[in-house]
Amino acid sequence: MKRDIDDLMQERGLSAAIVLQGEHQSPTFRYLTGPRTHLRGIVVWRPGAKPYLVHHAMERDSAAATGFDLGDYGSLGWMKMLEQEGNQVKATARLIHAVLERLKIRGRVLVDGVAQVGWYYHVLNHLSEIDRDIEIAEDQDPGLFELARSTKDPEEVTTVRTVASACERAYARVRSIIQGARLEGKKLRDREGWVTIGRLRREVRRIFFEAGLVEPHGNIIAMGRDAGVPHNEGNDDDVLEEGCPIVIDLYPAQENGGYYFDVTRTYCVGRASKELKDLHALVRDAVARTVDRLAVGTPGRVYQENVCDLFEAHGHRTIRQDERVEEGYVHGLGHGIGLEVHERPRLSAAMNPDLILPGSLFTVEPGLYYPSRGLGVRIEDVIYAHHDGSFENLTHVPYELEIAPA
Repeated sequence: MKRDIDDLMQERGLSAAIVLQGEHQSPTFRYLTGPRTHLRGIVVWRPGAKPYLVHHAMERDSAAATGFDLGDYGSLGWMKMLEQEGNQVKATARLIHAVLERLKIRGRVLVDGVAQVGWYYHVLNHLSEIDRDIEIAEDQDPGLFELARSTKDPEEVTTVRTVASACERAYARVRSIIQGARLEGKKLRDREGWVTIGRLRREVRRIFFEAGLVEPHGNIIAMGRDAGVPHNEGNDDDVLEEGCPIVIDLYPAQENGGYYFDVTRTYCVGRASKELKDLHALVRDAVARTVDRLAVGTPGRVYQENVCDLFEAHGHRTIRQDERVEEGYVHGLGHGIGLEVHERPRLSAAMNPDLILPGSLFTVEPGLYYPSRGLGVRIEDVIYAHHDGSFENLTHVPYELEIAPA
């Protein structure tokens, strides 16, 4: 949580952290200044001191709303620096140095943000040349701000719940479209025509638009073989067919850089085959077992191992057995969620150091995939670890597999 940042910095021997935001939004910058705030610039965070924000004058009202100490580019002499250097790289290094001088910062400084990596490599090299008393610190794993953002306070979770509610309405709309249509042969049709993947996608987007949500990474509505390849988005022209699995993975966010939610369900129009029913039941069991066993302080990788044990016991190959596996269980169990759709903690195996902590907000999303047989099943819920050690499932979307058309 944000209140942990100062302690984390002192533990890592950092004098300050510089967080950059240009045209590309930095989730850490938004985390510090407030999500959905229209700002670009530089935040300097110092343990025990008020944060300092370098901002553009045209964004002065948004800057003032942060409550930070402020300095705008004009007052800091940005244009003069640019004219003297004739080079944005060197001028940017000078600007950062001027801010550090103003704040009397020396020693180890962490740099974070989203920017052109190569460009800022040279900016930071020039900064080191200007002032040998400044050391650009190497971040650890997990990163300082990754770790702070990996736990959420109740206010953040309240915001996430509003996004979850819109997802619930989107799934309800999908189910109502299927229930209101009829099968002509094996394909689904209603008074508007054939019910396609594209039609479902448009309906989902309409609901999100009305809720003030966006889909920066799109969504997944995939049927048949596409459902068997986890990140296939699906073909908009496909008409829904009886008996085919439809994996629907929705991960919208508040517009202008707010919080995400992430939920997946697998549906089938009409009757499902025994094989599909068995896969769905096993994946649902994996979700239930994981949620029932959750405990604060445990490594995320433990739960991935448990699911691999379950699937392997039922004859399915897993990524634990072979990282090249393309059929069976082919991915990690889950991930944190917040101002990015994928945050810490991770629920994966191998060298994953992440722990489930009080305040962790994360997905549980096992799946089984057999594209060669036109089959794929994934179920995904979002779980919150309360500070009293209890866990809450924030996802209130039915698990039903079979949806009967009219």
